[in-house]
Amino acid sequence: MAQEAAEAKINALSAELKLLRKGLGIQAKTLPGLVGEQLREVCGVHEDDSPGTVRGKVVETLRRLIEKLPESHRRTARIVLGFGTGANERYTQRLELLGTGADRNVRTMQRRADDVIYLIAEAAYGAPSPYGGAATSDDGPWHTSALAVRLTLTGVAAAEVFETRRVVSHVAGLADVEHAISLARPASTSGQPDLSGLGIDVVAGGEVHSVRMVSSSRVAFSLRPPQPLDAGDEHEFFFRIRVDELPSPFYCCTPEFPCERFDVNVRFDRRQPPQRVWRIDGEFSKDAQDPLTARKPLFLDNAGEVHTGFRDLRSARSYGVGWQPAS
Repeated sequence: MAQEAAEAKINALSAELKLLRKGLGIQAKTLPGLVGEQLREVCGVHEDDSPGTVRGKVVETLRRLIEKLPESHRRTARIVLGFGTGANERYTQRLELLGTGADRNVRTMQRRADDVIYLIAEAAYGAPSPYGGAATSDDGPWHTSALAVRLTLTGVAAAEVFETRRVVSHVAGLADVEHAISLARPASTSGQPDLSGLGIDVVAGGEVHSVRMVSSSRVAFSLRPPQPLDAGDEHEFFFRIRVDELPSPFYCCTPEFPCERFDVNVRFDRRQPPQRVWRIDGEFSKDAQDPLTARKPLFLDNAGEVHTGFRDLRSARSYGVGWQPAS
């Protein structure tokens, strides 16, 4: 497109994004009705899309565009649009988060917000919409918008995991969501983990099938929704994993594809509480089980539980909870 036309489109999209960032930003219930003509084009929104589909396309497209920005601008962009901020934090409150040290001048923070909005609009016309075709992107055919895990430990080794995972499809006709869990081999075991000791059941949201070993310590399986998902569709799975012997004293999410939010709750056996518990935050998977690395400590509450959460998880990094078992 001609330079003048390109500049006009960028300015028009910037104006729409400035309207979108007001109030609660992307977390606003009214978001589907606030999407302007330019943003609908960029996000691949169609007239017959449901409000949920519109929201999914807009949130996913903006998330991808933010990742295209220089690293120094990404945090500002997320705060301005409402990614990873409090559910009730309005734009003026989020704007205050942009101030650093003594630099809390309102005009300065507003200028930063305006600049990053323009950069997002500029990035939007440098690449095609992620929903414009059937091909998958570098981020894969889907991503996780929310993951909640409750891990219950019984005795020294046995464990039960309840996982609620909400995924967003990037493609049309997504029939299976591939999933896997890694089992660090316990010191007392020299062979491959026994699949008969691993119980995987979907409680709601579809079915699990094709459980298989893909390496000596990695179990893969497929989650199948009741019907294939279209691009931008969200779907939630709730499933349970039971192991008779917990292979290692930590639980982590190490996403292959992006994950927006991960919350984990670990309930320890109160008869045998751990000596200490710590938070694992964005580490390389090979370092996740290292008990010597300096980390933020976590403390058990009166019910013998710890809870922690993470936002905007990076692919191939580990996030979760580790502990030193009772001696």
